[in-house]
Amino acid sequence: MRCLASAEVMRSVLAAAVARGINHIETARGYGQSEALIGQALQAGIGKPREALILTTKLTPTDADSVERQLDDSLARLGIDYIDCLAIHGINTPEHLAQVRSGMLSAISRLTHDGRVRHVGFSTHGSLDLILAAIATDAFAFINLHYYYFFQRNLPAVELAHQKDMGVFIISPGDSGAHRSLSV
Repeated sequence: MRCLASAEVMRSVLAAAVARGINHIETARGYGQSEALIGQALQAGIGKPREALILTTKLTPTDADSVERQLDDSLARLGIDYIDCLAIHGINTPEHLAQVRSGMLSAISRLTHDGRVRHVGFSTHGSLDLILAAIATDAFAFINLHYYYFFQRNLPAVELAHQKDMGVFIISPGDSGAHRSLSV
């Protein structure tokens, strides 16, 4: 989604995806112009109304004061008044988790209560211990992590998320090339 050049290209990609049954669209503030292009595509129409879609955007770990402003900027770019899933993008270190717990979650809770956010989760490239600690906070409804045939280190996190009735999204199931070298 970061390399699509125009709102028209984005609209045609999203329309084709929706026509094939896809209803979840994920973006992030850091994905170039993705939020703005998705917003323009949604306004032009992609074959389903906004209410039939699950939209996810992400905020990086930040201070509590920045959360509302950043979310409102994302909502404006997307041209919507609420986000279905807000992910904290990149709880990758113990410091990130501490930052999230020290105020970001309470700020996001206010946004959930006023209806701008429906569900809160997180994405991670962190260690298994860190992922398990984040899940154990019971603050999240979903997780976005690496897990696939050649990389099953995070299976305990997937199992714990399942026990806690969390949604699980898999990052780069083909692994984006990071582990393509295999010993034979």
